[in-house]
Amino acid sequence: MYAVTSAHRFASASLGLGVASVVLLAAGLALRLPGAIPWALLAAAAGYLLGVEGRDTVDGWAAVIGVTLLLAAELASWSIEHDARIRSERALVVRRAATLAALAAAALLVNFMLLAAAAVTAAAGVVVAAVGVAAAVTAVAIVLRLVRT
Repeated sequence: MYAVTSAHRFASASLGLGVASVVLLAAGLALRLPGAIPWALLAAAAGYLLGVEGRDTVDGWAAVIGVTLLLAAELASWSIEHDARIRSERALVVRRAATLAALAAAALLVNFMLLAAAAVTAAAGVVVAAVGVAAAVTAVAIVLRLVRT
């Protein structure tokens, strides 16, 4: 909805892609088709990109949109693979939810750092740009460390 309200030329295309992504994701969940998830997220991302097309500045909401797409993919996959006939252990569900929360938090951190590095202009200097790149590399290292544990 954010992309549709901020879109200028492509508002209707952005809305159409957003509706298509919701319908595709709902159909994939209802029919338990894991292959529908990436296509639904691709449509949502394309709708967002059409909505912010033509801007001169970096969109700060891009970090939140990226994490939202990540959460949508993970939760949709979790929903499709869940079988009500099999009782899940509580500890496993808690660990999976905690891992997903840590992944989302780390992704949000990385996204904000990368957006901040992208927003730095050439006039700010090489030192500021180097600090931004170092922060992005550190964020990626943190994510990789979380994945290993």
